[in-house]
Amino acid sequence: MRPLLIERFLARDFLVTQAAVTAVLLLVIIGGVLGRVLRDVAEGRIPLDVLPALVAFGSFKGLMLLWPVALFLAFLLVLGRMQRDSELIAMQAGGVSFARIYRAIYMVAIPAALVLLFLMSFVVPRVEAMVDQLRDRADQRSDLVGITPGRFLRSRVGDQVFFAESLTPDRQALLSVFIYHERADGIAEVTVAKRAIAELHASARYLVLEDGHRYVGVPGEGSFQMLEFDRLRMRVPDPTLAEPRRSLDGVPMAELWEQRHQPVFRGELEWRLAMPVSVLMLALVALPLGLVPPRSGRYAAVPLAIVVYALYANLLIMGKSWVIVGQVPMWLGLWWVHLLPLSVWLVLSWRRCLWPVRFRPVRSAAR
Repeated sequence: MRPLLIERFLARDFLVTQAAVTAVLLLVIIGGVLGRVLRDVAEGRIPLDVLPALVAFGSFKGLMLLWPVALFLAFLLVLGRMQRDSELIAMQAGGVSFARIYRAIYMVAIPAALVLLFLMSFVVPRVEAMVDQLRDRADQRSDLVGITPGRFLRSRVGDQVFFAESLTPDRQALLSVFIYHERADGIAEVTVAKRAIAELHASARYLVLEDGHRYVGVPGEGSFQMLEFDRLRMRVPDPTLAEPRRSLDGVPMAELWEQRHQPVFRGELEWRLAMPVSVLMLALVALPLGLVPPRSGRYAAVPLAIVVYALYANLLIMGKSWVIVGQVPMWLGLWWVHLLPLSVWLVLSWRRCLWPVRFRPVRSAAR
């Protein structure tokens, strides 16, 4: 049946409110991801030039995880406003049943769940694989890339400690460089130079120091060797070759299905399927939660909704871990977690007199 005027009006309100809520949540997500990535950059774990890509990919992944709650809040805010302004009461007086309101809710929830299923199944794994590749490439790059002027940085390989006072305006060289290296025999090497640049070759990596000194000796003893140089080419240890990163989030959906009999892959598969299902379950419980007394305010249902969502989301996270470690049978998976919003819906629907649902005739004015 073609949606009538009431359904189209409600669906449009839900979509507009969801866009606003999603925009606010996206700003929060970007701020959190940016803070974590900037901390890694400051500590020299990743180079600065991969910062935009990591922030973009991390924000996209975070948005996928918070999409259900964004839609849930949109339903609650619209229903709360309509209940406060007595619009829902007027609709019921005009013959609009709760079934029609649910129809409008699921006109938005079902397409959102299908889109989220596609994103969680195909797009998010590719994004996670790209993030793993970026971090692998960053680990293979020169230590100079991760040096932040004014901070001491321990090399990812070897026992070297770097310090640079500043960068040149073109960011191609370091100024006032300090390097400390303790050899296996206990002898320490301290190298200072006015300028340093990195040279990358196919077989090795070098740090070219200009106009400096090197001090070699045992700490605590008075005898040191001093070397003065105009140009010193210093070999930078190559990172230990390791297996490429491959996080569980980056495993393709087809491989998860093939390996579904293993608890680790089964847990990830159940998690990806649980996200779109959670959209439908939260949409189910949104209507009885939104039917608060008219004078209680637009946000009266939000605190209880946050508690319901927090319990639901945490059970999903813990349930995934339990499936992976084998504490929950694989045949049960995460489906038992969806009983929580279903139970809330049954209790609140009974208290709000939502069922049995009465299908009333629709007046022509409602069209």
